[in-house]
This record gives sequence, C-alpha cells and structure tokens, in this order.
Amino acid sequence: MKRLGVPFLVTALLLGALSLPAALQADVKIGYIDSEILRERLPEFQQIQREIERLQQQYEQEAMDRQSKLVKLQEDFRKQELLMSEQKKAQMQAEFDQAVQALQQFTQEKLGPNGELFRKNIELSQPIFEKVNAALEELAQEDSYDFIFDVASNGAIVYADPDKFNVTDQLLQKLEEAREAQETGQ
Repeated sequence: MKRLGVPFLVTALLLGALSLPAALQADVKIGYIDSEILRERLPEFQQIQREIERLQQQYEQEAMDRQSKLVKLQEDFRKQELLMSEQKKAQMQAEFDQAVQALQQFTQEKLGPNGELFRKNIELSQPIFEKVNAALEELAQEDSYDFIFDVASNGAIVYADPDKFNVTDQLLQKLEEAREAQETGQ
C-alpha cells in the first residue's frame, strides 16, 4: 500500500475545506491543546513521572546487581577452571547459563515494552487521563468547540494561530478548578 505524502494530504484538506459552503465554515470552532505542556504543568503527571523514575531506577539497580553476580560467577569459573573436573565445569556452566537467562527474563518482565514499568505507568496515568478528558469535554461544550486537537501528536495540525485557538491554559484552569472543588469537598 502506498503512503500519501504530507503535501498531498495538506492539498486535499485545503481543497476539501474550500469546497464546503461558507456558512458551514463559519460555524466550525476549532481549538488545540499541547499535551506536553499538560504533562509539564500538572502536578499529578509530575508525581507519576517521579514514581516511574524511582521504580525504573530500582529495577535497573536490581538488574545491575544480577549482572555483577554473573560477572563474579564467570570470574570464579575462570580462576578455578583448570582445577575442576569436567562434571564441575558443566555444572558451573549450567548455573551461569541459568543466571543469564534469569537476568534476561527479569529485564523483559520489568523493563520490557510490555513489562511491569510500562503497565504501572498506564495504571497510574489512567485516572489523570480520565480527569483531563472530562475537563476537555466540559470545556468544549461550554465554549462550543467543534474540534480540539493535540499539537503534541505528530501531524495533527499544520498551522494554528496560538493566540486564537490554544485552549491549553483554559484546560489547566478547569483542572485546577476541579482539583480545588475536590479538595474543598473532602
């Protein structure tokens, strides 16, 4: 399947927009947010980031400890190799191979693409995403936005006037109001 280039897509979108009736174009209200700014400014995201970094350091330290044990096991084997029977060599080699496999399994389970660290990030982030989406929906309904895009996503918007359409600060305000309401309601 052939991928369409960005210039073709921009031209197609522009032609499509020009072909819409003028009345329809006037009724469309578009805004955008920058989710990277949300991640930087919302304390909940910062707290999650610190927790994930702490967990990652813990797992990496444990992996390094296991790696150090492997190196020591290998050094011990080399030092004693000449004095060992073939049976003892085979036993130590099997222990080493098992330890290497255990390290690889640990690394995959904890730090791999679907590992515990990844799952923990999703688990911790999900409630915040739900709050952001609720505030975003409320903002869109109150201010009659037809579309709100996330400019942090690649290619979502080619150009947008930030003074006219950026609703990130308004979304942050909504989230702050929701946080204050939650704190006073407790």
